[in-house]
Amino acid sequence: LHHCLFLYLFFSSLLLLLLLLLFFSFLFFHSSFFFFFLLSFLSLSFFLLLSFPFFFFLFFLFLFSLSLFSFFLFFFFFFLFFL
Repeated sequence: LHHCLFLYLFFSSLLLLLLLLLFFSFLFFHSSFFFFFLLSFLSLSFFLLLSFPFFFFLFFLFLFSLSLFSFFLFFFFFFLFFL
């Protein structure tokens, strides 16, 4: 249980860091940096979770929520800046 809590806190802090990076990259650059940061973060989280083979279900839940949230964030900024 403590390992699950540690992983949850660790990945939530990484998610907050990712959201800040995505926000500033979308403000100052183009949308290609958005996908670059997203792919780098997903690969980093995947290589970190390869050392924890029991947490693949948690990893897929995290991936699904992250992709859903980034999808909505992308369309929010797209409609905000380009329409």
